[in-house]
Parts: sequence; structure tokens; C-alpha cells
Amino acid sequence: MEKLLFKKGISTGISLLDKRLDGGLPAGSFVCLYADPIAMPETFLYHLASSSKSYYITTNRPAKYVIRDMEILRFRTKDITFIDVFSQYFLNEYGQFVVEDRYRDKEIFDFLADRFQSMNNNEDYVVVLDSLSFFLNLQVEWGLKEWLLNRLYSIAKEKNTVVCAYMIKKFHPENIVYRVLDLSDVVMNVEAERIGEKIVMKFALPKIRGKKPITEFYRFTIDEGIQIDTSRDIA
Repeated sequence: MEKLLFKKGISTGISLLDKRLDGGLPAGSFVCLYADPIAMPETFLYHLASSSKSYYITTNRPAKYVIRDMEILRFRTKDITFIDVFSQYFLNEYGQFVVEDRYRDKEIFDFLADRFQSMNNNEDYVVVLDSLSFFLNLQVEWGLKEWLLNRLYSIAKEKNTVVCAYMIKKFHPENIVYRVLDLSDVVMNVEAERIGEKIVMKFALPKIRGKKPITEFYRFTIDEGIQIDTSRDIA
């Protein structure tokens, strides 16, 4: 995998995409990976997280399964620090699912606030949130969700790094989607559609503050990571 820091940007971990972006994503960017879950958008997160030191916040499944899937696809995980929200709040000491309690959702935000405080301020790192949709769907007042969005945005700016949050398409009310997309410095739009007898996966970056956006879609497949369709080379 490529190194994190470029003179002109921060690596996505996908070489052809980095070249098209003239080095990578702009440093200091809050990135929304706005995606159809059938397109395996987490693979974009794997590329970004494994390109250098990173914090990977996992919410919908235990971190050990994320690690397993990353290693199957040949990603390195040794420089990734996992913040395992799922195991902390949804599994007991025996690995069994915990029945919901009415205080848990608020405690999850407190837990994440503590983790943000403990991040080493003297090191370069990227932050991956898998997923933002999990937090937006918790039963807490909107103010806590707004705090999370603003904190993620601030970390990107203060550390001059990239914070990438995955938001599921067609899952949230329109006003919430617009709030996230408006705040985001970069929006990566990932889609899957049926063409004939095949499911075709494609992506574009229609919003990039500080760089020319990629408004055309590019097809990709998953084979030891993201493989961009070279018949429409973006280099």
C-alpha cells in the first residue's frame, strides 16, 4: 500500500484515483462516503485506513470480523487502531448479543468522545467511521448527532488529515442527508445498478473542496481491493 502523506494530498490507497486527484484527497477534508451498501463501499474505507496509521471506528459488527475481511482482501491492518463500538455495547463478555437498554445510545456518544480525547495528537493519522448511519440512527437528541458531525469535521481540520464517514444511501430523511452532504468537504458517491444480467458498481466524486471534482462515474470491481475499469482509465 502507498504512504499516507503526499505533497498535494492524502492517499486514498487507490493509485489510479490518487493520480486523478493529483496526489490524493485534500488534507483537512471531512469526507462522506455516500454509498449503496450492495456495492461493498467498505472496501474504499479499507484502502484509506490501510494506507497509513489510522483509527477505524466499527459499529455494525465486531472489529475482529472487519480485520478478517480486510486480510482476505490482502490489506495490511497492523497500523490500524480499531475502536470497536459494537463489541463494547452490543456484546457481553461471552460474545452474546446484549438486550437493548434505554441508556446505551447516549453512552455510546460518551464513549466515542473519550476515544477522541485519547487519540495521539503528536501523530499523523486518518479516521474512518463505519458507519455514520449507525450514529444518525441512534435514539438520542439531534444535538448529540450534530456534535458528532462537528467533531469529525474539526478533527480533519485540526490534524490536517482526512476523516471519512460512510453514510448509507436511501436510509435517512432528506434533511439529514443534506446536512451531512453540505458539511462534507468531499462527497464520494458509490452506486450499484443492474445492467442486463450483471450488477455494475461505479463511483464519482461530485464534490471536492480545493480540487476539481470527478463528475463522471467510473466502474470498479472488487478483487483484492478496488480495481478500476481500465477500459475507462482515469489516469
